Amino acid sequence: MVFNKIVLETVRKIKSLEIQGSSNVRKAVIFAIKESVLQSKVTSLKRFRAELGRNIILLAEARPTEPETRNALVEIWKIAEQEIPVEKMKNEIVIACEAHEQNREKSMQKICKNAERELKKCETIFTHCHSSTVERILKTLHDKGHLKRVLCTETRPLFQGRITAAKLLEAGINCTMIVDSAARAFIGEADAFLTGCDAVFYNGSIVNKIGTSMISLAAKRKKVPHYVATVSQCFDPATYYGKKIEIEERGYNEVWPEKPVNLQIRNPAFDITEAELVKAIICEQGVFKPKNFGIFMAKKLKLKGKKYKTLEELIKPYL
Repeated sequence: MVFNKIVLETVRKIKSLEIQGSSNVRKAVIFAIKESVLQSKVTSLKRFRAELGRNIILLAEARPTEPETRNALVEIWKIAEQEIPVEKMKNEIVIACEAHEQNREKSMQKICKNAERELKKCETIFTHCHSSTVERILKTLHDKGHLKRVLCTETRPLFQGRITAAKLLEAGINCTMIVDSAARAFIGEADAFLTGCDAVFYNGSIVNKIGTSMISLAAKRKKVPHYVATVSQCFDPATYYGKKIEIEERGYNEVWPEKPVNLQIRNPAFDITEAELVKAIICEQGVFKPKNFGIFMAKKLKLKGKKYKTLEELIKPYL
């Protein structure tokens, strides 16, 4: 079985975290699909569907906790289910990929506007890991004269917090980094705890970088509100039907490459922050209480009474 080189390289970069963060993963995956379609030499509709389906599944499985990516791929696959000439199908998929990026930028602008209204009184904001959405919001707040200081964690074991710190410093934002274990000692200095997320459950709980729930608990104790910034596509419709999201565990070498023999190391990449710890979810659709966001998205997607099929189940008949 031969896969497109761009698809394989994108999968490698996602798994190695060269590409990280839900929005960056989604952007890279959509680009890989577009390029694979443009490069496809297949002229048979059946063979093209199989080729596209295999590439989509490979990309989707590179990061299981990315419903934003999966939801985007479902929309693309809907085009492949049409009974139309293969060249027309290829063209429509390429157009859809390009339109997706344009719509994502519009969504980001709306998120920043909604975040500014909600956070304009917050002079000091605490954040964890690196989120392109959070970075954009912080820059907006700084440019509008609201934000004075950012506290960020290192985000071990791969130090994604260094990306956040470097990006904010480039934008002229006063930024202080702390080690992850110092979060409780510093969270009280912030007016808000702001994170992105990789997934939102129907009940309003979120999946984000490991350590998020621990800091959120500390923030709750200090009466510092936890805001989550995300696009609505991070809502996972499978959770409406009771499906649990798989939490990715990564290799021990990220924690201790030359660990002692027989030492067991657990390295989960994400954790779940319960809805009751989150003040609000800020997205392009507005600002929601966590549980209300799930209800809103279920209605928007008309999930009630529908039988849910995973991306893999949708594609399998065509392979």
